[in-house]
Amino acid sequence: MSTAGQVAAPGATAVVERRRRRRRPSLEVLVGGAIVVVIVVAGFAAPLIAPYRPDAIDFARLLSPPSGAHLFGTDDSGRDVFSRTLYGLRVDLVVVLLVTYIPLPIGVVVGAVAGHVGGVVDAVVSRLTDIMISFPFIVLVIATVAIVGPGLTGVAIGIPLVSWALYARLARSQMLLLREQQFMLAATTLGFRRSRVIFRHGVPNLLRTCLVYSTVDIVLNLLVLAGLSYLGLGQQPPGAELGTIIAGGESNLLDAWWIATLPGLVLVLFGIGMGLLGDGLSDDETRSNP
Repeated sequence: MSTAGQVAAPGATAVVERRRRRRRPSLEVLVGGAIVVVIVVAGFAAPLIAPYRPDAIDFARLLSPPSGAHLFGTDDSGRDVFSRTLYGLRVDLVVVLLVTYIPLPIGVVVGAVAGHVGGVVDAVVSRLTDIMISFPFIVLVIATVAIVGPGLTGVAIGIPLVSWALYARLARSQMLLLREQQFMLAATTLGFRRSRVIFRHGVPNLLRTCLVYSTVDIVLNLLVLAGLSYLGLGQQPPGAELGTIIAGGESNLLDAWWIATLPGLVLVLFGIGMGLLGDGLSDDETRSNP
């Protein structure tokens, strides 16, 4: 009996240590999460943090360099670039969160059902997702903006038209693996309804992978939104948005580098934070599912 206890103790200790490692977030998650939280809070708290209104013009401070009064300097109209960056960041975050997390549940449901049901349903969904993904993403978004008209409405419609197909393909591939697992087979054998097997046992186990992918998708959508605004197809002047701010500073890039550079660095920093967060969550998921 003592021998069994001595054998069991190391095994139990290993299990406890493994669970402790799973609960402990990695350094990438902590650093990336901190960067993202700071930027998101700063964006949504723009009315409280911004020292000036985004449209406040001061002709006495045209193209002023960064200083204590204007952290990011001023633009060619005397507007405070830091305040405009905060307000523009809030616009970008709201739009990007909507265009990322509205198509996500749609794609997850469609892909999970197709992967579990199979047959004709799976074939139809697979061909439909292939058709949607085969279109160049940015071209389809620009075409939607051309139909709806310049502004955030066209972007908010165009991006989800393609994004749901990406999540559907990912959820389908995960469901094809999950449906062969013992817990899924057991639920089917016990006579549970297919909807219960899919949504109660399948979707919760594949949702984490889709959420990890969404951290990358957020960055891509943010870049698309900023790029379209830079081209004049997104947020329209004088509205504050990172793409329009960067575009407005292009003509003064040599003389007033801060107008385009500093808001651009905020965009890059957010991308780095989301990248670290996504990589860390992906590694944690791999460690928790050896």
